[in-house]
Amino acid sequence: MMNAQILPTAFYGIKDIFDSLSAATQSECCFTPKADYYEVENGFNLEVELPGVKKEDLDVQVEKNIITVKATRARKDEKFTYQRSFRLADDIDTENIKVSLENGILSFALAKKQQAAARKLEIQ
Repeated sequence: MMNAQILPTAFYGIKDIFDSLSAATQSECCFTPKADYYEVENGFNLEVELPGVKKEDLDVQVEKNIITVKATRARKDEKFTYQRSFRLADDIDTENIKVSLENGILSFALAKKQQAAARKLEIQ
């Protein structure tokens, strides 16, 4: 096994790079949470798995028909970050999205926009 002190000059700094990468992976990990969606009578339900995440550690935003879920969870000396975005169909009412967190499942109730009823137009 080669000692880091006697590495050829072409390899100087490589040990430091690997040490810093190893430290970064141990202190902060990234993860894309699993998600599932299904159609219901008036829209869709979206469920995102976020085990061990508390409500205060969540940041959920909707902008231009895209829902973004960001969460952090600390465990001992590790910090886990979660992030995932979902593009919504144009017929989803983004003003009336209902969100809940229960047993590590973040649930979204996505209602479809109300369609204007057809009406007869008078010809003049």
